[in-house]
Amino acid sequence: MKTTMIGAALWTLCWQYFAAEAISIAGWPGRYSLSENFISDLGAIVCAPAPGVCSPLHALMNGSFLLQGVLIVAGALLVWPLFPRGPLWGIALGLVGVSGLGVFAVGLAPEDVAPGPHYLGAAENFLCCNAGMALMGVAMARWRPETRVLGLISLAAGLTGLAGLGLLAARVYLGLGVGIVERATAYPFTLWIGALGLMLWRRGGLLREGVSHRP
Repeated sequence: MKTTMIGAALWTLCWQYFAAEAISIAGWPGRYSLSENFISDLGAIVCAPAPGVCSPLHALMNGSFLLQGVLIVAGALLVWPLFPRGPLWGIALGLVGVSGLGVFAVGLAPEDVAPGPHYLGAAENFLCCNAGMALMGVAMARWRPETRVLGLISLAAGLTGLAGLGLLAARVYLGLGVGIVERATAYPFTLWIGALGLMLWRRGGLLREGVSHRP
């Protein structure tokens, strides 16, 4: 198998996160609230009765964060040849790749053990992945008619994630709860990178056929 196809497969495997989250929630004693609990609560190592945070399957969740970081970074390095050349493509793919470092840090430093590095990693991940997705959407929309719809979807997903990040930073949850706003920030990229990886894996160099050097 070509290394580019391995990279595409790695990106598709980013969907493993959803399975790990669902299993970790199922193992939560009592009721885990999708609206009131942070995603990172699932990786908390020490049970804390006061805030009701206790995740027996924290090793699974933190392992998923670590794996996600490796999948994103390694996938970006390997799929690079499948994308057109140009500064916008390069910046977008670079941001997508380095976002994996942030999610890796989240798994390496659970919120209740090392909150500083944890939240710094989460912020880096949310900012870079959504900005990279939005910029790649612009590049796709401008590149060829065949990629215009995908580009607009990518742009919308990236802007949604960035808006969610802004709300988290301002602690404005629109009555939805912090958990929903956080997922609106995190889920679009995870869905997108897995779908893009699957598309690249199934169709090979789709984004390289008849390569133009714009934008």
